[in-house]
Amino acid sequence: MAWLNSSAVELGFPLILLWMIYRFITKRKCQRNKGKLGLPPGPRPWPLIGNLHLLGSLPHKSLADLAKKYGPIMSLRLVSVPTIVASSPAMAKEFLKTHDLIFANRPFSAAAHYMAYQRRNMVFSAYGEYWRQIRKLCTVELLTTKRTESFSWVREEEVSAMVRSVWEKSNKGMRCTELRKPISSFTLNIICRMFAGRTFSDQELGGGEWFLKMMDEIMHLGGVFVLGDYIPSLAFLDLGGFCRRMQAAHKIYDEFADNLIDEHVERRRAKKSESLDIVDVLLDMAESDNSAIEVSRVQMKAIIWDMLSGGVETSAATVEGPMTELLRNPQVMARAQQEIDLQVGRDRIVRESDLVNLEYLRFVVNETFRLHPPGPLLVPHESTEGCNVGGYYIPPKTRLYVNIWAIGRDESVWEDALEFKTERFIGSSIDVKGHHFELLTFGAGRRVCPGIPMGLANVYLVLAQLIHCFDWSAEGDLDRDEEFGLTLPRKRPLSALPSWRLTTDEPL
Repeated sequence: MAWLNSSAVELGFPLILLWMIYRFITKRKCQRNKGKLGLPPGPRPWPLIGNLHLLGSLPHKSLADLAKKYGPIMSLRLVSVPTIVASSPAMAKEFLKTHDLIFANRPFSAAAHYMAYQRRNMVFSAYGEYWRQIRKLCTVELLTTKRTESFSWVREEEVSAMVRSVWEKSNKGMRCTELRKPISSFTLNIICRMFAGRTFSDQELGGGEWFLKMMDEIMHLGGVFVLGDYIPSLAFLDLGGFCRRMQAAHKIYDEFADNLIDEHVERRRAKKSESLDIVDVLLDMAESDNSAIEVSRVQMKAIIWDMLSGGVETSAATVEGPMTELLRNPQVMARAQQEIDLQVGRDRIVRESDLVNLEYLRFVVNETFRLHPPGPLLVPHESTEGCNVGGYYIPPKTRLYVNIWAIGRDESVWEDALEFKTERFIGSSIDVKGHHFELLTFGAGRRVCPGIPMGLANVYLVLAQLIHCFDWSAEGDLDRDEEFGLTLPRKRPLSALPSWRLTTDEPL
């Protein structure tokens, strides 16, 4: 997903024109397979840049429009990279289930190389033995349902602190104009307490400001156009300076992660550890002679990077979506509040144990994921060998994007697809855990996100608290404009005014 800033193409065009013409003349790539089957249909590529000019600043929308013309399986050429886009549940199932093994690889990207320890994290690492080991480490040791549930008290404490912060501002007549900031701080504190056993002081994190800005930079840079991703031999040009910015963001994070691990090592040496957090679990495995998985310091930092980048910004963008739709649809807000009032009452705040009884809240979240998926194209896949899909031939080293944003708005799949209708999930078995290809929020197959329980727990709890504790009125325009990157946040942060609605005078 590295094409956001197309101006980089214009900037570098004079520098690479002669080289590209030479490559085009001497090594022109054929768009047809030599066998009986051909590539899927798609727009004719331009010389030199292929179909890159068709993507625009919101590629998920541009690709959805193209799919209406060329079909649910479509071929493109992004500069020199053969690319397939799947835009229907059937095609997503073909790639992510039937041919899951062939498309389990990840393509190289500058963002993964410079910011994710040369692709040594779980999300971006190439498919193979290393990925299997780090995936096993995360699924068996770190992100299990049992471990997620063990941190429920942390989530409850942090969401209560967030509610109190919003209440104090509203009680003083101050406007809570941006929900993204308190939600981001809430998820940052939860994740820090899970892997570090504590939150961090203002001096350590600059009040969280610089850390959240670093996370914003990482998520933005994951969505920019980087020439070297498509023409590796020209990576050294670093047009737009994006690789330098990636390295700068990585340096800030790396220093934080090193200090965190050093702190844990020293605490363990002094035997001052009071509880077992995720870094302690990783250090136990690194120090154990019996551990089946070898854990290095770089792996520790890469895993923490996954949790931060996948948790903080994704949760913030995810909660903004339903809050926007609830403000646009007050009858849905009223019904969600009524359900919580019946199950919980209005004399206390929602606890995590209450969430299992809040069925309508789950419908709200599912419908939000359908219309506003946090990752509209999923993380790209890459084929390791040629195969036949949907009557077409897909060659090896082909990049795959699954446009879940388009799937969620497909009129042939969803009735009144552009409307926010929570009742469509009443009596439906469809969920977001990777088994239903109509709703692939967290992906599917081998590369499905292993942090689904933790992600959903965060989203359900913070959303339940916000709508149970407060009545909300919109401030400003409730538009749906989005900003493309690794996630899909609102272009302008959501502004709303809260008023306390519980019978208690203040948060408990």
